[in-house]
Amino acid sequence: MMTKQPPRSPGRPKQTSDEVSTYDAILGTASRLFMENGYEPVSLQQIAKLCNVTKASIYYHFTSKPELFKIAVTSMLRRGYEQTHKCLMKANTLKEGLLFIAEAKITTPHAEMETILREAEAFLSKEQIQEIRDGERAIHQLLADHFEHEFQSGVIKQKNPLLLAQAFSALLMLGNREDITSKYARPRELAEELVELFWQGAGS
Repeated sequence: MMTKQPPRSPGRPKQTSDEVSTYDAILGTASRLFMENGYEPVSLQQIAKLCNVTKASIYYHFTSKPELFKIAVTSMLRRGYEQTHKCLMKANTLKEGLLFIAEAKITTPHAEMETILREAEAFLSKEQIQEIRDGERAIHQLLADHFEHEFQSGVIKQKNPLLLAQAFSALLMLGNREDITSKYARPRELAEELVELFWQGAGS
């Protein structure tokens, strides 16, 4: 089964290098603030100040705060999809690929997507929410396709592949907890333990 990548948000045609730089600066700053603080506490004025631009500059590139949030989250999910695909492709086995994914996720932790979306949902349109959900589902489907292949190969017993993908993603959120990460000298050690815990359940 071929997995589609999350849809790309439409961009402005023929941007100058300065416009692209400003766009990227705003998007990068907004992404970081939204992931760290959630939707409501972050203001466009705060983003503008950190980027050393005017609020009007933000509106030039992004029509509204909800749209900026949507683009920030879908861009992050697109990078997550690409990183997940890269980890799976360079691995010799699925278990090794999961280890690569886990280590990368733990090394650069971010807020739990469901919590962020629950807070922002009241401010987003149905179409914006759908785009974010589509990006999230693309990552789960990519993992599910690889689990399905392992079922066919007899490596692990038949289970719901999407449920396994979602369960693995949820397990990796433990990498955000300081009370857990502080007990491990390196992200790799925690990644190995989480993948082993998951694999024992998936393979039983």
